[in-house]
Amino acid sequence: MTAHRFTLGSLLLLAATLLLPSQANAQAESRGSHVAGHITALIPEDTVVREQQTVTAAKDMALLWQDVVKTGSAGRVRIELADGSILSLSSDAHLQILRHDARRQQTILQLLYGRLLASAMHIGRSGGKFDVSTPTAVVGVVGTKFGVKVDPESTDVLCREGEVRVRNADKKVAGEVVVRAGEFTHVERGKPPSPPAPASADRIRAGEDATAIPNIPH
Repeated sequence: MTAHRFTLGSLLLLAATLLLPSQANAQAESRGSHVAGHITALIPEDTVVREQQTVTAAKDMALLWQDVVKTGSAGRVRIELADGSILSLSSDAHLQILRHDARRQQTILQLLYGRLLASAMHIGRSGGKFDVSTPTAVVGVVGTKFGVKVDPESTDVLCREGEVRVRNADKKVAGEVVVRAGEFTHVERGKPPSPPAPASADRIRAGEDATAIPNIPH
């Protein structure tokens, strides 16, 4: 059971054109939608899905709430959210930004498959949250650096800084664990998270390597 980090993918459905942040802000206001952040770096073979339209992802493309970022077999994407949080997606990943309200500090992400490496800003507001859901787990973050690896039947969560709370995505499955810096947990469908255990240097490195974009610092 390996724990890896994921960066958030690279498929986003936008209208018919690629939008710079300023253009997307204007479009978002006219549609009553919200800008979540923008793509800061990528290895091509990524797409963005928005309102049932798919376009090729591009550097500086703005991302809106509900956008889906998908990476191909050779693609990777780095995203900066509006609050300064950084998301890095591996190849073959699928990430949806369900909500990112920087003012209220409310972020909800859904990672269906692939790897994500995230550096989340500290949550200081009452009612604030930074949650990553997968088909088998929910990861709750106060402010930390962590990685998530997802396949159809399980989720691995590795904490690099701070701590994260992890439970099964099925609320009927009791049990929540707190994973602290240097630890990981494994969550299978229908089972509570495994007890946190130390993560080896190889596990940590594997997740970082999977989400890194060559010649661009983490």
